[in-house]
Amino acid sequence: MPTYKLTYFHSRGLAEVTRYLFAAAGVEYEDVRVTGEEWENMKKDHHSPFGQLPILEVDGKVYCQSHAIAHFAAREFGLAGKNTEEEYITFVLQGAFTDLLQKLGAANRESDPEKKAELQKDVFGNYVPSWLRALEEIFQQGNGSYFAGDGVSISSGDNTNTLQIHTLTIGDFYFFHACEYLKGVNPQTLDQYPGLNGLFDRIVANPRVAEWREKRPLT
Repeated sequence: MPTYKLTYFHSRGLAEVTRYLFAAAGVEYEDVRVTGEEWENMKKDHHSPFGQLPILEVDGKVYCQSHAIAHFAAREFGLAGKNTEEEYITFVLQGAFTDLLQKLGAANRESDPEKKAELQKDVFGNYVPSWLRALEEIFQQGNGSYFAGDGVSISSGDNTNTLQIHTLTIGDFYFFHACEYLKGVNPQTLDQYPGLNGLFDRIVANPRVAEWREKRPLT
């Protein structure tokens, strides 16, 4: 079994999806958290091509870029989807996650208080609802308990009814990580989206996910 060491700051940020993947897979790793000052001092001793965090070290080999790290871990742990269609869905969720981060980041970085308030009002009043509607539509099209999964189909004898059995993938964790934040801002965020609301609750109820959420540092 390889040894894993994930280094990031004292926050969930761009490393939490990967942390969820380790938790869901039940794979042990070293969760290293540093301050900005500590990272500046550590850079010279770490082969981080872009000088950024997170980095993942696997038996000493350094992997960089948050989404690449997450997909590497997902593939290693069997959580990346088992065919092209399932993998496509996980990348759709990654893209949606990135879009949301960019919108939230732009609003939070605004220095003018009045402009910042306007941007945040637009993000939460307009962008987030449209973002959630799009995810709800994608989820409902999958006709399963998760966004993607193992693709198992169980058909009736006359082939008139087919049950899709889906399982957790990295795409679900991109959704979950984003919606943890959104529900922290507004606990009713998912109330109008039954598919997403149910998915969020299923992920919360996952024993390994629940264990990680209980023991992770408060950030």
